[in-house]
Amino acid sequence: MKVRLHLVLNGHPSQGLPLELQLEGDEVRGVFRQENPVLGEVALPFASRLKGEHLEAKLLPPPSLKVEGRVFSGTKGLELELELSLVLPEGQTWGERAFARILELLFYKSLERSLSQMPSSPV
Repeated sequence: MKVRLHLVLNGHPSQGLPLELQLEGDEVRGVFRQENPVLGEVALPFASRLKGEHLEAKLLPPPSLKVEGRVFSGTKGLELELELSLVLPEGQTWGERAFARILELLFYKSLERSLSQMPSSPV
């Protein structure tokens, strides 16, 4: 499952989205923080490499995010169109796989709530 979102970075953090983002050279790194009802606060790191205006995900050990998309200059500042997917460890048993699926659904539901509170709508 993937979620698409559109962010405009005009020197201020994205309101309503618990996202820390850094652009250094050709690399975008960050952490998405989320309050999880089962695990408490979860910090999901991500890293992507900028190739032209496209972001290619660098895979990090789970739990993490896979972030791909595009970066370009817009009228309001630096704009990002991102695709996020959650990377979890492979479950060995059906119970572990079921638990991972529950965590994935909780993540996307929480992200949906965060996005609905943002002033600008996601793509």
